[in-house]
Amino acid sequence: MTKRSMFIRMVLSSILRRRSRVLIAMLAVAIGATTLSSLAMIAIDVPRQMAREMRSYGANVVVLPADEDSGFSPAILADIDREVPADLLVGAVGLEYEPITINDLPYVAVGTDMEAARAINPYWYVDGEWPHQPGQALIGREIAQATDVGVGDTLTLMELVDSGQSLEAAGEAAPPAMTDEQPRQPDARGEVQPGQVTDEMGKPIAPADKTVTDAAPGGGLEVPSLPVTISGILETGGSEDGFVYLASADLSELTGRDHMLTVAELSVAANETTIASIAQDITSKHPEIQAAPVARLTHSDANVLDMLRSLMVIITIIVLALIMIGVSTTMMAVVTERRNEIGLRKALGAGNRSIVGEFLGEAVVLGIVGGFFGALMGYGLAQVISLNVFHRTVVFQPLVFIATIVVSVVISTLASLIPVRRAIDVDPALVLRGE
Repeated sequence: MTKRSMFIRMVLSSILRRRSRVLIAMLAVAIGATTLSSLAMIAIDVPRQMAREMRSYGANVVVLPADEDSGFSPAILADIDREVPADLLVGAVGLEYEPITINDLPYVAVGTDMEAARAINPYWYVDGEWPHQPGQALIGREIAQATDVGVGDTLTLMELVDSGQSLEAAGEAAPPAMTDEQPRQPDARGEVQPGQVTDEMGKPIAPADKTVTDAAPGGGLEVPSLPVTISGILETGGSEDGFVYLASADLSELTGRDHMLTVAELSVAANETTIASIAQDITSKHPEIQAAPVARLTHSDANVLDMLRSLMVIITIIVLALIMIGVSTTMMAVVTERRNEIGLRKALGAGNRSIVGEFLGEAVVLGIVGGFFGALMGYGLAQVISLNVFHRTVVFQPLVFIATIVVSVVISTLASLIPVRRAIDVDPALVLRGE
């Protein structure tokens, strides 16, 4: 029989002879390994899931046109959608803002992809349902209260235009502003019509039946309008309560212009540094736009995840300390119990190295067995915690499983150093005399 086989047999025999004490130590290692494994798996997988969950609070990257006086093409947003890694991009939506009037009151209409808007803003409360077909609109609570309408009612949206736009829409040139110094001259019938616009020489520049006041809703000029059916009433507690949301095609029908984005919002599940890098890449690849992180949201997400990781680190340290205390106490009791045996072996010529090797071998076996079962139970515990707290499952991490066993062995070995030191300090003469 080789020395290695003899050594393994001695270690196993020593463990089996003291099953009760060894089981207590092994249980301490297993409980610690369970906690360590579950926290490690949660710390790796759950922050990623939480980052996606936090995206329900709204977009954290905003894309604006480089030229504030113009919009940008939806094709650019499609390019961005392909460029951002799919595992990080939770959603992206483009928004076109246009001024409108409802019952002569000014509001803002937002043309967008309704499905994309719903995906990126799951926290929005909608009384009714989201628009899902042409001619439907989602109106804010403020508008619903001001116009006294509800779900299923019809509203007429009118484009808000100024006097110059109205005259141009009617095929006339926009007139200069009329001042008190500008003389009024009679028209062909010998009189200037009230409210009629004249040039600097007092000559009428627009027909008498098309005046500045005609540009307002309800005036003589035809203002673009669009009837919509209210599918739902939106309530967020923010500025959205004063907007009308409708499909991009419906807004283009109202304005008579192609869909151009005023702003785009992206929801990216990543840390603050990665989000800033993505925004910078978007801006560099598309000079016509500017992308920037929403600092308040990115800082908030990072702080929450950092606090979660810090909490797990603190708990892990406490658990490791408890493992060391439990194993050290048990091994100390084992050394005390085997004091006579140790003294006799030393009297027969056994060296300190042999005695230290045997005790450390027992510690390694405790760490391997306890760590193995603890790692398995840790995965189960991580699943239970993740399902009940985060409503998600965690992915099995082989590296965490192996690392848990290794750490358990290291902790068991370190916890045995003090008892082993007491073992090699046993004086064989005192032991043989029964002292």
